[in-house]
Parts: sequence; structure tokens; C-alpha cells
Amino acid sequence: MNVDRRQLTALIFDVDGTLYRQGGLRRAMLFKLLLHAVQNIGSSFATFRILREYRRAQEVLRETHVGGDLAAAQLRIACERSGYAEAIVSRTVARWMEQEPAPLLERFMDPGLRSFLRAAKGRGLRMGVLSDYPAADKLAAMKLGEFFEVVVSAQDAAVNRFKPHPSGLLEVLRRLGATPPQALYIGDRHDVDAAVARAAGVHCVILGRRAEATVAEGFTSVTSYERLERMLFAQADAAVEPPVEATASKEP
Repeated sequence: MNVDRRQLTALIFDVDGTLYRQGGLRRAMLFKLLLHAVQNIGSSFATFRILREYRRAQEVLRETHVGGDLAAAQLRIACERSGYAEAIVSRTVARWMEQEPAPLLERFMDPGLRSFLRAAKGRGLRMGVLSDYPAADKLAAMKLGEFFEVVVSAQDAAVNRFKPHPSGLLEVLRRLGATPPQALYIGDRHDVDAAVARAAGVHCVILGRRAEATVAEGFTSVTSYERLERMLFAQADAAVEPPVEATASKEP
């Protein structure tokens, strides 16, 4: 599968782990959680258990069709598995997965991300976001909202499926007015992001800091936005430039 730069009109991004380094954020959040646990010994067990079961519920629902609201289904599963009431689970998730991380996100952005986004915007590429969770507040926290015309989450009514189901990616394409061959999806997980791109027939780049990226098929692994910018735009005006090979290769 190849990406022809002359045909490329749209870039679509995952958020968590793609627009910022998720490992760094998780370490910072673990420190905050441990501090909270020391100061609130009575409630710390509940917090850790709820967050664990909420994340596990997402993985359960990746391969499951939900007839009703996806966000409500994830919350319900987390309540059942953690043993805590919906109000407690909802409040804990909102604080520790939305409110507390927000001020930290910009700190963990890839240093080359803004340059890449400016270069893409300057070349007239339309850009959108597909995330498993609502992303508008995260983009605002990172001061990136100006770059993205379309922001879609798995929990939107028009989607209601987690990746790797292709409905979310196809919805972003529809709103951007692009066809699958005209788009590039940029993510960080080959098992989710490369899989959803493959299901939708979209070319994919994985920002690969993981060795296992080399074993999958149908995507290119790139270590940074700086390298991706060179790959896509360094010779963008040269008509003779060959397409990017979207094989499972990893840059040194």
C-alpha cells in the first residue's frame, strides 16, 4: 500500500499517545495519584480500582456492538466490575482522566508536532481527529484547536464504536470531503490505529516507539513528527518523488 503525496488531501490524527507522549503523562499522573492516595487513604483503593475497570471496559467494547450509548455502556461495565455506584465512577473518571491530566498535556507534546501541523496546513491539507474519547478539551489544552477542522470521537452518536471498527474514521473522511486513498491516518498503536486504518482502506503511519511495530503489516513506522515532516514534505513540490511505502518498516 502506497501514499502518493500528489493525491494526499487529508491528515487524520489519533490523540492519546499520538499528539502527546502517553508514557510521560501516565508517569506524571501516577505521581499525582500516589500523592492523592497518601493524603486520602480511605478512598485511594476505590480510585485505582475504578480507573482500572473503566479502561478494561473500553477494551471489552472494542470488539462489541452496543445497541445503546457507548459511553453509558462503558460506564455501566466499570460500575459492575468495580462494585461502585455510577455517580462515584463518573466523578472519578471525570477527575482523573479528564480534569487532572489536562494541564499536563502540552508538556508532553512531541517537539516537532507544531512544525508538522504548520507545514501541513501551509500545503492546504485538511486535518481532523479521531479519538476513542472526546478530544475537543484536550486539543484546547494543547493549544492545537486551530489546526483541526473535524474532531470525532468513538462516543459520538454518529459513530458509537471504538476503534478498530472503521465507522469513526469513515465519518471523519466524510466530514473532510476526502476518500480513503486521499488520506493518511496517524496513530501510535498498530493493534488499534493501524487496524482501523486498514479496515477503512486508509494509509497509516504509526509513531513507533515500540519494537513490535515491525511485525504488523500495512503501515509505516516513524519515530517522530520531524521525520514524518521530511518524509511527506521535504520534496513535496518535486513531481518525480516516489510514494511513501506503507509497509511495516521501522526507521533506525
